[in-house]
Amino acid sequence: MMKEVEVVDAFEKEFQPDGSSVDMIDSYAGCQLQCPYCFQMNNSNWSKDIFVRTNISTVLEQQLKEKVSGELYIGSLSDPYMPIEEAYRLTRKCLKVLSTSDMHVNIITKSDNRLILRDLDVLLSFKNPVKVSLGLSNLNQADKGADNVNIEVANELKKLGIEVWVFITPILPYVMKVDEMIAAVEKDIPIFLDKLRVMTEGNQHNKIYNWINEKYPQYAKEYEKILYKQDETYYKSIIEKYRTDERITFMFQNWGV
Repeated sequence: MMKEVEVVDAFEKEFQPDGSSVDMIDSYAGCQLQCPYCFQMNNSNWSKDIFVRTNISTVLEQQLKEKVSGELYIGSLSDPYMPIEEAYRLTRKCLKVLSTSDMHVNIITKSDNRLILRDLDVLLSFKNPVKVSLGLSNLNQADKGADNVNIEVANELKKLGIEVWVFITPILPYVMKVDEMIAAVEKDIPIFLDKLRVMTEGNQHNKIYNWINEKYPQYAKEYEKILYKQDETYYKSIIEKYRTDERITFMFQNWGV
């Protein structure tokens, strides 16, 4: 259910494993994408309601009068370009406010609706160049390989001079055509890879397995090993294959692979 709310603070903090924090802005709380691998799915109440922060751009504009500069991320409690953004346009409104500020803005999205291209005029107008991180793990695109929509979007943004990163987080083994995806991304775009972070809290491992069993039953036995027996064979093969590729960062090396 959509619920319109007002906020008194546009900024939030996201705390990192090392104890540091980064400033975040979310025009929405809750996410329509409902990826079964998302760590937020450990919360049983996650996304039962989507909260639409109707006044966030107005509050942001006021707060920017005192917040001079810094790093800012858009997209933590929700995907900033999930379907309801087409109607509410809150992400666009916030970007317009931020475009003339001294903030260094990073947008993170894995929505596959090309909606970010609607905002090209704003993205190209930033005082400090904006950075866009595009996810290739949207379940609608899971087996698309080189035809993944966000590869096309990333390449287009790069050609227009916008700094772009792509992330396959997580890689869904066997389902995703990882080699094709990497080859299709423009050569000077950094790529971040991660593994399935299997968590039993919130029944996450079973949610992923059920999705695989429904959509790709031919891989069910392999996912039993990955999800329930912590088999890292697939991910080790990915590291070995791309170990010398300088544009690739292996996020899952931080997870003991």
